[in-house]
Amino acid sequence: MTGIVSEEEKLKKPWKFEGYPGFSKWMASSEDFLIFRRFNDLNVRAMLLMQDRIARKEEELRNIDEDARMGPDDMGDSSSLRYEPQKDREKILDELIPMLQRYNEYMLSFSQIRTWRSAQKYQIENIEAWFWNHPTAIVKEEQEFVRKAGDVVALVARVKSPLRLLLEKFRPLLTCSLFRAKQRTDQVQSPTTSYYSNAKFDAFVTAVLIFSGILLLLGPMWTLQYMTNNTKRLGVITAFILLFTSLLASATVAKPFEVLAATAA
Repeated sequence: MTGIVSEEEKLKKPWKFEGYPGFSKWMASSEDFLIFRRFNDLNVRAMLLMQDRIARKEEELRNIDEDARMGPDDMGDSSSLRYEPQKDREKILDELIPMLQRYNEYMLSFSQIRTWRSAQKYQIENIEAWFWNHPTAIVKEEQEFVRKAGDVVALVARVKSPLRLLLEKFRPLLTCSLFRAKQRTDQVQSPTTSYYSNAKFDAFVTAVLIFSGILLLLGPMWTLQYMTNNTKRLGVITAFILLFTSLLASATVAKPFEVLAATAA
């Protein structure tokens, strides 16, 4: 049975018309929405459990080896895996193989997850804004994952400079037609969600950076031309160097020594 559902009814019953299907589609529509918990404590606790289970097997194997050395010669032979006289020793090794494989794979995957960047503030705010705009679409208890500070990671880490994050706070700038992204089928068309082109916005930030950089390089040259007092000249040079350094530090993701090298150059 199908029928037309009014927008008013959809707004009144987000748990029915949005829920996890709508939330999942919305999250998948942008890398800025893809944040999840890494479960640090639970992963470490699980690894400790696997580690201890392997350690217990290791101790059993060590005891068998020790008992074999103290026993009869025919049972103490450890020169061959093919003609193993101690069947218990072979059994423990068979049990250890999948245990070690699982432990190693778990350690490797978690070590990679640990290197993922923590979700940035604006990404967490995106999720919280969706919950606020769609009350009761997801039950309260299941919204708590986004509020686990330090344990929430971005699935796709996109490093943004402080300047870009600052410019993104101006919503009229993001929503203007200049940066509007082409509509895609995987995007959720909603009055509470807007998509912008990363490529266009990156180009805009780059243009702002280049213009500011040129201004800070040419500005002191022209200013010094009309100054004769050496103390004032030194003050102008110092001020513009500090401004240029601040610009590089805030507008790029360069490392501190790279900022200093650029400033020195």
